[in-house]
Amino acid sequence: MQILKYVLMKKLFMGILLVCSTGFLQGQNGLSFSAGYLYTHTSVAEYKRPDFNFYILDYVSINPNRSSVYASVGINLDLGNRFYLSTGMNYQEMGITNISFTDTLNTFYSYKANKHYIGWSLLLNYHYRFRDSRFGIFAGAGPKIDFAIGYISVAEAAPFRARDFMTPFARFNVVDFSIAIEAGATFQLGPGNLFARLNYFQGLSDVLKNDYVVGKTVSFGLDAGYTLPLDKIRFSGKKN
Repeated sequence: MQILKYVLMKKLFMGILLVCSTGFLQGQNGLSFSAGYLYTHTSVAEYKRPDFNFYILDYVSINPNRSSVYASVGINLDLGNRFYLSTGMNYQEMGITNISFTDTLNTFYSYKANKHYIGWSLLLNYHYRFRDSRFGIFAGAGPKIDFAIGYISVAEAAPFRARDFMTPFARFNVVDFSIAIEAGATFQLGPGNLFARLNYFQGLSDVLKNDYVVGKTVSFGLDAGYTLPLDKIRFSGKKN
């Protein structure tokens, strides 16, 4: 399974490089940077265990909502006829804000379960600029894949008496697939464009690493940034 994940990552990366190298041959390509806010809800469900006569969710309280910084850097490749292919890398957090449990000795446990994710997206966008105006609008959709990084969730380090109850909601999978939808507005400023964007990410993967607990995410966000035409970026003082 781990080998399959690495092969998938390699193919995805090579595909993005191929698309980028083709897009660089055209004009109106841009490099964008953005940052903003992301709200994520993890929808959790539990299957009945064959050796349990109860559900763990009946005894554990969780807060499935999480707020996070969302940051991205991307390249917009001009396909012509106002269509662009946008690919890039993003950072976000996902997870359960709080997991709490009280055992039979009336001892209370409370932990967070979260992971940091670095991801790639590949969106087809349509841009429209109003005639004789600096304002424009855009919308797009496409696949997004995120890879977990960083430390293990602290909820997995719960004491033995609480671990069986808390760990099922704490272990997040390494890879998360989702569909990304975005829409926003642009304003021409200087050589490039300022933009504000609404983001929607619908998770397709089971993000909880447990046989009997299933979790899927849905995220809403708002970010703002700047897109600079690639032909305006110079890495030396020399001009042609």
